[in-house]
Amino acid sequence: MFRSLTFIVPLVLLAGDLHAQVPAETEDIRGPKEVVEIPVPEKPDYVLWSVVGGGLLMVALGAFFWKKHARRQRLGSPHEVALKSLAGLESDRGALTAEAFADRAAETLRSYISRRFGMAAPLRTTEEFLHDIMRDDSVLAGQRDLLKTFLKSCDLAKFAGSQLNEDQRHGLVESARGFIRSTSDTTKP
Repeated sequence: MFRSLTFIVPLVLLAGDLHAQVPAETEDIRGPKEVVEIPVPEKPDYVLWSVVGGGLLMVALGAFFWKKHARRQRLGSPHEVALKSLAGLESDRGALTAEAFADRAAETLRSYISRRFGMAAPLRTTEEFLHDIMRDDSVLAGQRDLLKTFLKSCDLAKFAGSQLNEDQRHGLVESARGFIRSTSDTTKP
């Protein structure tokens, strides 16, 4: 056992001497470095970006309203659109089933009322729509009987399977056309 210790002790002493003989220049201790400036990002120009954003918003809104106005001009007035739709319906009346004919006729009249008077006619049932006409002091209150007869006839064909002959189909188209013509000149409520 002493033999192994005698071998280790000189090695430890030798390592200590080697460490003492290392020159000071190679040591890993460095002096202080220069101060590094970290750049501060520039503050964005909020006024400039607000003006640019507002300008883009104005251009987008202008384009939207211009397209909307151009579309209205292209489509025509509510009574022109409705009369064109009725003319197309009348030309197709022999080819359509009673249900399809009544559905298109009712949709034409309801769309006209919606565009012309601002009422949500396409979204309401016939009973709700007729009830709203009586409740409001609208221009349509005088047309209630005509609308009731027209919409009930359409509902019978759409939901009860009632058949419409040629005279009844012609009568429905003429009734709708008369309603549109009579209300196209009245002032908006």
